[in-house]
Amino acid sequence: MIDFQALCADALEDTAKQLKSEIVNEKVIPKNQGSLETSHQVSHPEKNRAEIFTEKKTKMGFPYGRHLYMHPEYDFNQGDNVNAKGQWFEDWESGGKYQNRPAEIFAERLRQKLGS
Repeated sequence: MIDFQALCADALEDTAKQLKSEIVNEKVIPKNQGSLETSHQVSHPEKNRAEIFTEKKTKMGFPYGRHLYMHPEYDFNQGDNVNAKGQWFEDWESGGKYQNRPAEIFAERLRQKLGS
């Protein structure tokens, strides 16, 4: 018997990992030394929810990371990451240019886990 809930939880975690990778590759996270990019972790403490966190378990972890995220009006250095901005997750949220991407990744991962 297939444990569909477990497969969904695994697919959700895989989706969060893929999104993390895509966000870093889009070069939207402000970068000085790379701490914000490299500190991300993915977890799913609840079976129906996956999160992208840093080691300190706050949105983007480091206090300055949260501060940068919440202030898109700042003039971010775009030397290393040409698309650096505040609220860098917004492109993958409802209304963003990649708003369908999370659902697409999840569907793909779930199909893989179901073997179809």
